[in-house]
Amino acid sequence: MQCNMVLVVSLKSYFKLSFTFTGFQGTGKVEGIFLDVSKIREIELSSTALERMYKLRLLKIYNSEAGVKCRVHLPHGLKSLSEELRYLHWDGYPLTSLPSNFRPLNLVEINLSSSKVKQLWRGDQVL
Repeated sequence: MQCNMVLVVSLKSYFKLSFTFTGFQGTGKVEGIFLDVSKIREIELSSTALERMYKLRLLKIYNSEAGVKCRVHLPHGLKSLSEELRYLHWDGYPLTSLPSNFRPLNLVEINLSSSKVKQLWRGDQVL
């Protein structure tokens, strides 16, 4: 039986988030993450936080409360995003580009509002 996993993260499960990203054995089965950061003032993710999520198709990091500032920090960058990613929505994406090894072959929609992106990726991409 196939199990589709979607992580929905709220303030209550924030403390479980770092464990989930670093030690969760099922990361290869996660297909979607929806993280509302409106109740979290700041969060720091490691550069490998999404690395083993090979089946990740939906990634939405958003702020549901207008006017509330919250920051997602990636102090060492982001090493990778899943090639299966179809939907990428990241309010305030903190980096100037997406990971250089990201291949957006399946990407249908991208929303990086209020981000620091200067260019989506380096080099040529086959779309």
